[in-house]
Amino acid sequence: MTKSFVRRASTALSPFVFLVATTAPAWAKEAPAKVAATAAVNPQSEAAKAWNFAASDVPVDPNIIFGVLPNGMKYALLKNSTPKESVVLRMRFAVGSFAEADDQRGLAHFLEHMAFNGSTNVPEGEMIKLLERKGLAFGADTNASTGFDQTIYQLDLPNASDDLIDTGLMLMRETGSNLTIDPAAVDRERGIILSERRARDTYQLRSLIDQLDFQMHGMKVASRIPVGTEEVIKTAPVARLRDLYDRYYRPERATLVMVGDFDPVAIEAKIKARFADWKGRGPAGADPDIGNVDYKRATAADDFVDPAIQDSVTISAFKPWVDEPDTKAKRARSLAEDVGEAIVSRRLAKIALGEDSPILTGYFSDATGWKTFDQFTVGAVAKEGAWKEALALVEQEQRRALEHGFTQAEVDEQLANRRTALKNAVAGVTTRRSDGLADALVAAADGDFVLVRPETSQALFEATAPSLTAAAVTAAFQKRMAGLSAPLARVTTKKPVEGGTDAILAALHASTKVAVAAPTAATNAAFAYDNFGTPGKIVSDERVEDLGIRRIRFANNVMLNIKKTDFQKDKVLMSLRVDGGNLLATRDDPTKVALAGSLMLGGLEAHSLDELRSILAGKTISPVFGNSTDSFGGSALTSPEDFGLQAKLMAAYLTHPGYRPDGLALIRRVLPQQYAANDATPAAVLGRDVGGILANNDPRSQTPPLEKLMALDWAQLKSVVAGSFAHGAIEIGVVGDIDEQAAIDAIASSFGALPERRAAFDPRTDARVRQYATDRSERTLLHKGPAEQAELRVYWPARDDSDLAEAMQLTLLSRAMQLMLTEELREKLGESYSPSAAASLSDEFPGYGHLFAASNVDYKDLATTRAAIFAIAKELRDKPVDADLLDRARKPLLEAMVKSRRENSYWLNYVSEAASHADRLDRSRKGIGEVEAATPAELQALAKRYLVDDKALVIKAVSDKAGK
Repeated sequence: MTKSFVRRASTALSPFVFLVATTAPAWAKEAPAKVAATAAVNPQSEAAKAWNFAASDVPVDPNIIFGVLPNGMKYALLKNSTPKESVVLRMRFAVGSFAEADDQRGLAHFLEHMAFNGSTNVPEGEMIKLLERKGLAFGADTNASTGFDQTIYQLDLPNASDDLIDTGLMLMRETGSNLTIDPAAVDRERGIILSERRARDTYQLRSLIDQLDFQMHGMKVASRIPVGTEEVIKTAPVARLRDLYDRYYRPERATLVMVGDFDPVAIEAKIKARFADWKGRGPAGADPDIGNVDYKRATAADDFVDPAIQDSVTISAFKPWVDEPDTKAKRARSLAEDVGEAIVSRRLAKIALGEDSPILTGYFSDATGWKTFDQFTVGAVAKEGAWKEALALVEQEQRRALEHGFTQAEVDEQLANRRTALKNAVAGVTTRRSDGLADALVAAADGDFVLVRPETSQALFEATAPSLTAAAVTAAFQKRMAGLSAPLARVTTKKPVEGGTDAILAALHASTKVAVAAPTAATNAAFAYDNFGTPGKIVSDERVEDLGIRRIRFANNVMLNIKKTDFQKDKVLMSLRVDGGNLLATRDDPTKVALAGSLMLGGLEAHSLDELRSILAGKTISPVFGNSTDSFGGSALTSPEDFGLQAKLMAAYLTHPGYRPDGLALIRRVLPQQYAANDATPAAVLGRDVGGILANNDPRSQTPPLEKLMALDWAQLKSVVAGSFAHGAIEIGVVGDIDEQAAIDAIASSFGALPERRAAFDPRTDARVRQYATDRSERTLLHKGPAEQAELRVYWPARDDSDLAEAMQLTLLSRAMQLMLTEELREKLGESYSPSAAASLSDEFPGYGHLFAASNVDYKDLATTRAAIFAIAKELRDKPVDADLLDRARKPLLEAMVKSRRENSYWLNYVSEAASHADRLDRSRKGIGEVEAATPAELQALAKRYLVDDKALVIKAVSDKAGK
């Protein structure tokens, strides 16, 4: 299901959407309903008119080829080489669940499924197989989504060959006009969609429906959740599906987007040849009437109660959406408005960090709903039981902004953040990711905004920013909030609100009577950790030539590994590993280092986390520091310019952690909210308990009791980690677009300047012992969701990942198993929407690992699902994997492995421990070859060794209401 509507806050830093200049502050004047004609800056072609940028004074990205066919189908093409040699293809149909009649609820989503189930030139069941044979994995590279007003099909092609591109275009044309919608195929798909609907029936979805019904009462929104109704899915005749398809899957409602490493002129010719003769069948469907909100509605309240829900509060109000063209004046006004809204969110975030705060986080959002309304919401996640205090807090903070405005320091902080985001976007313009560009083009299909180059956004921002004084931003925010409908207050709680909605209304009314004072102007301190002493000297410097990795050791034993790449311009990943981590925990004290994962919330000795946010405004910096299995630290995305400061910040977390009480208080507010959902769904209860079951009830692998975590404090953690922080071995990894010497100098002046460290990581052999479950009796876990929801998992003990050949073969075996599960449980039995199988082989605990198969099913289908999983395991034992099946498992895996090598994140996994685990570098060298070399006989041998019935551990999660 796609987003319900567009939130302006989510695009605030987008280099594509706004940020433009005007000679005078546009927000100081009345915005005209229509803009006077200006000299054309964009092409005046039919395509420009169809994409709605011909009349705009905002210059469109000239590198994009926009087109429209005589039949009305739009297309957009952009050559882009990140990732290299790949192509992203999207097909959008301007139809979703809003177009459904009452007896068609869920059929727009049903049609999405039928696109994968037979067409004129692709038999049922062959589309996914066809793509798998060409290296595309279902879900990862082949997918679709249905929303309220659009359906989007996506293919991520691993290369730009004519064969793959022709196949992709053929399949999109098949989807647009040639679906067979065979009655037998429809009937087979009903169970799959019911399975998806069952899996989505969570407390979050029920809360969303309640929210939409309350806030948008009178509209179709709450009654048109795309997954539909059980009755329609079970009983709708094929004719109703065909009716929806013929009326709305038409060229005039279609937009094709392609971004990738191709020749746009050649691709445009292919599109014209493939789609020019497409014509709609029968009468076209009308745009649906979705209704409108009642702008004269009186103040109202709503409460939603569920034991797993986060306690939260929102206050929303509406005003009619105004149809304005995308102009420089509008964008400048929007920039001023967005800065004001971001400041309100920033104030709430600051309050959330207070030691006695009633909220965990807060926000202000501005959303546009389907060209119908603008919705304004101020909200917060509340401390459990503190809804009343949280409601008053957000009401008063919004009112404080309206009555007293903003300070210049607040405005400057927001401008600094936007300036940096734009600078980074411009610096990385040549390595923008194809999927992000394609998604932006799909979003532009409705013609609401002009897609621009990052350089354009940056230049116009810099021309506008000087006029954004505190007074100007305050005026823009006040004007944006003028004329709103009466507030609608909504509270979600785990227990019923005493007094119900009347109590909520009374609390809101009482809050409005409280006077609010003007905000106090804060002053930012300078970053306190700029000097760590004399820069360290290099005592060892070597290169791993074939992998392009440089390994350095400083005199104090700090290890630095660097790999310079050109995958993403001006982006750098940095990892820090400090010896220790969760291996410091013991069976007697399994939560010994649990708080270390949230250490960054404790800030630094000289700066709280909130102060750091202000100090680091305008910097590409992440205040990251936590823990993993065998180390403390973490990884951060930064820029070449800010790399040195990122290194100093992480060094400061190591040498001067704050252990502040406000951070500990926030942790204690968050934990009860998290734990409340631990048994709300099958997946949640499995996530809570499976780790401990598989590890033979080792307390270090179990989810600890809430009361145990709530009793922890910083003092206890400090004593445990002190030795590691002061003396533990340090290894730093750097991957990205950075000069090697610059990286060396930055680390030398921070970590390299520290007192001497231990030369190597402690192997902690005893702490790495994990025993697989000795009790293989079937386990049943209870969740508190709907009675029919169940999940079945079957685990087979395996081994660790130290044998690369066997690890790759087990991965391939599990992928073959997943294809077989999908064929059996999804396509044949229609019981499961997304069965899965995988290999989990530890690189941290010797000898520890497993294979598993899983499926989310109806409670009544547990037995047949269990039988199917064991039958597939037997088939894999009894005979070699079929050549075609192995091909469909192997090719997507190989393509994914090749593609991942063009990603900084892939290399960081190796570079981060290239000195301490140099032996693992062979995995990068040889992994692809091992997958290519794996044979059916080898996979069968592994199945015989591991997929043995009497070694299997079956765990099922069922509702506590099942069978009642």
